[in-house]
Amino acid sequence: MAKKKPEDDKAQDPTAETDGPAAGAEPTEAAVDQNPKVRKAADAVSRAKEELRKAQEAYSEVREKAVGKLKAVREKSVGDLIDGTLELVKRYPGPGVILAAILGFFLGRLFRR
Repeated sequence: MAKKKPEDDKAQDPTAETDGPAAGAEPTEAAVDQNPKVRKAADAVSRAKEELRKAQEAYSEVREKAVGKLKAVREKSVGDLIDGTLELVKRYPGPGVILAAILGFFLGRLFRR
């Protein structure tokens, strides 16, 4: 029997390394950049990063405003809150009456026997 040459093993072994690019080889960076699916995904990632940055900025602005308003409410006394409410009702009597009716309805349902 004749022994197989090592070169014959490479030809038959699909996992053996070859000199040129194989079907299962990693594509080069230039080839990846030319792939439209990869470019589309990269664009989507960059847009998502930008949207995330904008959302973080908006969140911080809203949070700062809310913290400021909460501090202002905590510093006010109950009398100041009642005076502010009465001023709003004097300025907008229609919505004040509607709000009072809705509030009365729900309080009536809440404390009903």
